[in-house]
Amino acid sequence: MDILTIITEYKHQLKTRNYAKSTIEGYSKNLDQFTAYLASLNIGDFKKITRQIIADYQEHVMVESNAMETKALKIRAVKRLFEYLEQTHQLLVNPTEGIVETCRKNRKIGQVLTMDEVKRLLSQPNLSFKTHIRDRAMMEVLYSTAIRLDELLYLEIYHADLKDKVLYIRKGKGNKQRVVPLGKHAIQYLREYLEKVRPFYAGKNPKERRMFLLNSGLVMTPGSVRGVLLKYRRQANIRKSASPHTLRRSCATHLMQNGADIRYIQKLLGHRNLRTTQAYTKVIPKEVKKTHEKTHPGVQETKKDKEAVRNHEE
Repeated sequence: MDILTIITEYKHQLKTRNYAKSTIEGYSKNLDQFTAYLASLNIGDFKKITRQIIADYQEHVMVESNAMETKALKIRAVKRLFEYLEQTHQLLVNPTEGIVETCRKNRKIGQVLTMDEVKRLLSQPNLSFKTHIRDRAMMEVLYSTAIRLDELLYLEIYHADLKDKVLYIRKGKGNKQRVVPLGKHAIQYLREYLEKVRPFYAGKNPKERRMFLLNSGLVMTPGSVRGVLLKYRRQANIRKSASPHTLRRSCATHLMQNGADIRYIQKLLGHRNLRTTQAYTKVIPKEVKKTHEKTHPGVQETKKDKEAVRNHEE
């Protein structure tokens, strides 16, 4: 089983399974590194790869000066490759079975916007401009549904059912489909965009079915979406990141803070494993602690007592 041949075949499988371009690029880069490591050991056959070799490679990755999540991604690509070989009956024994991705166990959630910061961000577009109506609709959809950037970009006009207040995700991560609810603000601005703005843009590119378009009629790109969010983040004087994934995390976190069941959030986000969703619970204790300190009568009384003692001593 020639390693280069098998990995080339696996990369092709990722494309046929409609994995996101960014995912394919990331897996390819990480598998190329794994291939180079095997070459340094003069290993060119998958059947010669043992569990010890995988463990040694993981140790090799761990000493690199990369973020823990980057290290986890490198191991994940290798695990998915061997899972594929096992599923396609090309290997009877999977040497990565039981190998834990470097940091998944202690994975930390990224930055989350507060509800006030989200309101400030969403209120930045000037709705007297067509592009700003599109931008508001796009941001409202991201925050309302917690969909990923790639899922947003693959949306087509018939994927939105404004009457039933849902959005159909046809090209989710891992080629999985799901239905997500649309909030009233997302419906309001999406309807305005679809009725008043998109037809104007689409006139320059009538065959295009994608939902969100540039004013040239071409589909929006990851860079153009991130650029929109960066512009409004700066206008709103928000110091945190405000990427599409930040809005995804913020939506999930705010739902959890308001009492939503974690399994509902898991379905909304399209997570295969509940453990991935549980990472969002790590932000809750901090928020609860802040709120407790600001509002609990006992805490406030203690502060007043301390101030009174200080004033008496002075």
